Amino acid sequence: MKSALPLILLLAVAGCQPAYEEGGPTDAGADPSGLLEREPDTCGASNQQVAVGQPASVISTLGIRGTTRTVQPGAIITQEYNPSRMNFYLDGNGVITRVSCG
Repeated sequence: MKSALPLILLLAVAGCQPAYEEGGPTDAGADPSGLLEREPDTCGASNQQVAVGQPASVISTLGIRGTTRTVQPGAIITQEYNPSRMNFYLDGNGVITRVSCG
């Protein structure tokens, strides 16, 4: 009986947790990762969303003054976060699928 006591206490504490409700204040909505909610637009990526759906060759014509990085599918990239760097994510055909800071 002694060995069951910690398990019973653990289950009792777990039962005190509030139920998750989709659409609640902590729900990120369209972004299941929740990153967009916390990620500030420090590099101006929101101004370059018009590039989504365009070929990668358009990046050089956007007039971006800061650092940029193009990310090919399956590419190995560094994981350091640079808030002033603009990342352009490409699909297998070289079309921009996402623009973000980092």
